[in-house]
Amino acid sequence: MVSIFPQAESFLLTGDEDTACLFIHGFTASPSEVYPVARLIYEKTGYTVSGPLLPGHGRSPQDMNRTGWQDWFARVEQEIKYLQRKHTRIFAAGLSMGGLLALHAGIRTDALQGVIAINTPIFTNSPRLMAIAPLLKFLKPYFPKKMDQAAIEIEEQGRFAYRVMPVKALVSMNRLRDIVMKDIPRLKAPLLLFQSQDDESVDHRSASYIKDKAVKAMVTFIELTDSGHIATMGQEKYFIAEEILVFINQTIDTD
Repeated sequence: MVSIFPQAESFLLTGDEDTACLFIHGFTASPSEVYPVARLIYEKTGYTVSGPLLPGHGRSPQDMNRTGWQDWFARVEQEIKYLQRKHTRIFAAGLSMGGLLALHAGIRTDALQGVIAINTPIFTNSPRLMAIAPLLKFLKPYFPKKMDQAAIEIEEQGRFAYRVMPVKALVSMNRLRDIVMKDIPRLKAPLLLFQSQDDESVDHRSASYIKDKAVKAMVTFIELTDSGHIATMGQEKYFIAEEILVFINQTIDTD
């Protein structure tokens, strides 16, 4: 088995015994992309922050095509249970597919005091690829990503992600998206939504859909005006961290 790339390793910064924040990375990526915001929150508050590496990630695209959303969610559930042993309040924050997993966790369990979803792919800017993926997986196991200057710069900052899209795993992520879309009205935990105006991957209508369908949750929506898809590594990472802290503190105060 291929070993985990060093940049893709999980992280755990242990601190406050009352509050912990679980950070969930996106599809084909690794905890490295959410670490900058997690680190800021840890430094400002001393809250425990955790960023597990999801199955199939951090090794090889072939490995990822042997996993699916149930495997990724099982890892999220495992980490929530681990954090529950020492912490009374747990928040889950997810970027991109991580947002889908955080929402699914918020719907499936009452263990979370709040959910933070950043650039969550309800609708994408590649609808044709999403539509043909179920057929494409039999013809082409991997689809090359567009590596523009922004993607290269983020990679140079330390983000580890595959440079191809494992198609079989992509189809599984789409199944998770469909489940979340159907179940969002059941979410009761407070929800903080971020959406980048200049998101190159996710259609900005995604956050509006979640906001409109989360009828039982207290929803806060924040539009990011100077960020791309990987907003947690962009110029607004400090702003994102501050708004997450405001959300956490407000949620704790209303308990």
